[in-house]
Amino acid sequence: MKSNIGTPVSVGIDVAKATLSVSICDHDGHEQALAIRNTDTDITTKVLPYLRHYSGKVVMESTGHYHWTPALVLREAGIDIRIVNPLLAKQYTSGTIRKVKTDPADARGLARMAAVCDNLPETFTVSRARLIIRKKLATISTMGRHLQALKANLASLREGQVLLDEVDTPVVAELAESIRQLGISLKHLEVECVQLTESDEASLEIMKRLETIPGVSLFCATLATNWFDINTATSAKSFIGYAGLDISSRKSGTWKGHCRLTKRGNPFLRKRLYSAAWGAVMNYPEYRAYYDKLKAGGRGHKEAVVIIARKLVRT
Repeated sequence: MKSNIGTPVSVGIDVAKATLSVSICDHDGHEQALAIRNTDTDITTKVLPYLRHYSGKVVMESTGHYHWTPALVLREAGIDIRIVNPLLAKQYTSGTIRKVKTDPADARGLARMAAVCDNLPETFTVSRARLIIRKKLATISTMGRHLQALKANLASLREGQVLLDEVDTPVVAELAESIRQLGISLKHLEVECVQLTESDEASLEIMKRLETIPGVSLFCATLATNWFDINTATSAKSFIGYAGLDISSRKSGTWKGHCRLTKRGNPFLRKRLYSAAWGAVMNYPEYRAYYDKLKAGGRGHKEAVVIIARKLVRT
């Protein structure tokens, strides 16, 4: 394949549902731009030939599940893949005077990020099996929120019926049964995620370790095993940040604003860790004593439970 550049030093890929915009840059600033389909075949035949001797990083944004195909194909070919948060990438993809916003421009920004950014995430190492478990867990999270809303709407409808001396019609009863069946299906999906995680020997060992932590249930251990890269993480702070349990401080000169949770991490994981912390308080005397100490020191209920959740993550 004919190339218009020298040895690549940085690569950026802008990911869309059906297409990929690829920017491959060399030492002299020359670029090889590619526009291809987001398929295994196109990535293998049109991108990999340029990267045969490439030892640098390939940066792409996290885009739901659309980045899975290029990330997996390139990783399995031995390429160092870094999946970045769009918020982190924005300073590189939109930092131009002319405010150009196109897929090729975004790919060039990501290539620039690969070359100069010193705080990129760890190398992408997630397996295909782990990805599908994560997708199912995300489905449980989303459907769980919808289920709560459906239950609230049904309860409101029935309250209105009581006020008006009305009884359930067959349609309302049918709605209630559908909502009940959805709840059962979500429970079955939780069990399936646990079983899939336990089928991997390394994951099973991690789950057993996590279940020894007070308040951590089997499903919470499954969540943490799949969302926390426990074997490669450098510190507990990265776990706390990923769950959105880190604190955002606001200070300027002598002014000091109110600190609060960033909540920029995984909301479903954060909710389960909060529940695990309250479970530890309710069932373990040492955590109850710590909770009471925090309350006596002026902390509110939610603040005290969040502090204990952070403590569990550090354990």
